[in-house]
Amino acid sequence: MADEIRLSWFGKIGFTFLVILLILLLGATMGIIIGSKTRIKQLEGRIVKLEAVEYRLTQIWEQVESFDRFKDRLDKLEVSLSKTENLVKNLDRLPKKIADKTPPDIENSLPAKILPKIEQKRYHTVTSGETLFSISHRYGLPIEKIRLLNKLTEVSVIHPGQRLLVSL
Repeated sequence: MADEIRLSWFGKIGFTFLVILLILLLGATMGIIIGSKTRIKQLEGRIVKLEAVEYRLTQIWEQVESFDRFKDRLDKLEVSLSKTENLVKNLDRLPKKIADKTPPDIENSLPAKILPKIEQKRYHTVTSGETLFSISHRYGLPIEKIRLLNKLTEVSVIHPGQRLLVSL
């Protein structure tokens, strides 16, 4: 074995230093690799959480859109209700307007037989146990017409002895 390489004392120290340096570099590289794997797992966990947040946000957004559609319908109903309330107010004023406006020459335009019936007002005196329904049924009138003729609201209460107009 004559081909054996002999290293000097300085060469042996250099070789040992080189081996230690390689071990340290490999260790550092392994640390980086292990740290990178840990970091990748953390990032994957965050991605999963972000996907869950995105899914929940999508659900919330759909609920918001549903709420907006509901709000639009509610706004339309509110407008419709205010129009209805205006109609009811105008309806309450209608008997007065009708009473204030008498058609011209009504006597000349109607036959003589009809004329006395129109001029004569009929009243009904309420007795105990009677309701607007029973009175309307008796005279063949809708309840609303009796209310209109007597300026009664839907919550008005009738009493025994009260006189109700049932025809003009």
